[in-house]
Amino acid sequence: MENKNKEIKNNLLVKLEKYFEFSKHKTNFKVEILAGLSTFMALSYIFVVNPAILGGAGFNVSAVLFASIITSFLSTLVMGLWAKKPFVLAPGMEMNAYVAFFVVIGLGYSSQQALGAVFWSGIIFMILTLSGIRTKIINSIPNNIKLGLSLCVGVFLMIIALRLSEILIYDGILFSGVGVFTSSLAYVFYLGLGLILLLKYFKVKGAVLISIVASAIFANYMGLGNTGNAIEFSTDMFSSIFTLDFSVILDYKLWGVILVLFLVDFYGSVAKFIGLTRNTSIVDKDGKLPLMKETLSVDGYATLVGSVLGTTSLTTYVESGVGISEGGRTGFTAVVCSILMLLFMLLAPLVNMVPVIATTGALFFVGISMFPSREELKYFTKFDILIISTMIITPIVTFTIDKALLFGFILFILGCFFKKNFSEVNGYMYTSTLLLLVGLVLSF
Repeated sequence: MENKNKEIKNNLLVKLEKYFEFSKHKTNFKVEILAGLSTFMALSYIFVVNPAILGGAGFNVSAVLFASIITSFLSTLVMGLWAKKPFVLAPGMEMNAYVAFFVVIGLGYSSQQALGAVFWSGIIFMILTLSGIRTKIINSIPNNIKLGLSLCVGVFLMIIALRLSEILIYDGILFSGVGVFTSSLAYVFYLGLGLILLLKYFKVKGAVLISIVASAIFANYMGLGNTGNAIEFSTDMFSSIFTLDFSVILDYKLWGVILVLFLVDFYGSVAKFIGLTRNTSIVDKDGKLPLMKETLSVDGYATLVGSVLGTTSLTTYVESGVGISEGGRTGFTAVVCSILMLLFMLLAPLVNMVPVIATTGALFFVGISMFPSREELKYFTKFDILIISTMIITPIVTFTIDKALLFGFILFILGCFFKKNFSEVNGYMYTSTLLLLVGLVLSF
């Protein structure tokens, strides 16, 4: 009986290895599990922060927590099993802050109306994805812009780390100055980053995970642990299901909100897909993403489900890069992370011991690793360097990625006009630029 159970187990493992194409990506269960665990630890803060942000705007905290966990679990699991990618999804910070502080508090709409706007942004998202237009938009982006996007994602990760450690100070999403380099927060950041660099130098497996754990212990010793007061469930957890207001599509005053939510989610995830997979086995030899339609569809479906359950737009998380840097290359990484998300109710006390500051060293390291080599830069003209530099500066100043894409598109189009290379720009790029420009105007 024992031998039979062992044989069944081995057959299952072999089938999983074959399904997720471990040999193709030169990975194994140990690497993928470590990658999934590292990613979860890097983004688990969202389950604390999302209810807190939306709760401040009148959303039911228990309902938001329930919706955040369930939709993140389902979408990340589907991303792993169906799209076979190591990407994880959760409620986007840029979207929940926009909904809470602008739509609800600023414009005075109810939480139900705000969720209705999120739902309709997801509908637009899915129409463009299922029609194949989104794939064509991605393929229309020139290679130098794609490199710029990869850099932007890397810089954005580094900015998040520096902002959390209060080395850089932001007023909302706008850069306001340089902070303190010798604070307790900064010391945790230095420890995390230094430890990763040291472990990577000696080729120690699980360097990122070890760094996060060590940084968490040090952070708690420094008195920087989480309070955990946002982690709670109550009988209200189901209170927001199907309470969204579908009729908001008839309110023209909310059309701008719907468009902004769509644009940030749509183009933000495009940037992450390109940036996180560059120079990995996740993309094919031509740099294209296999199962692209499936991959692109997951975050659209996730936003629709999230709005129905009671949370704001879900998006592919840039922290997926933490797991990818640990060697995660297949959907099994996402599956592992999704299971941990579902277990969050049980893991909450443990996760609370890992404050978000403990992930800053890992985030900064992943950002550095996304920079191109000198060999890659040799093939770029001075104008290409100007475009890329502008795209890099944009997230530093605005704390967003979609605006970097807009400015990169504008400069590229102007350059083509100046050189009279009109054939290099197609209709999808013109349309994307116009939409991003409209979104920028409406966001003010």
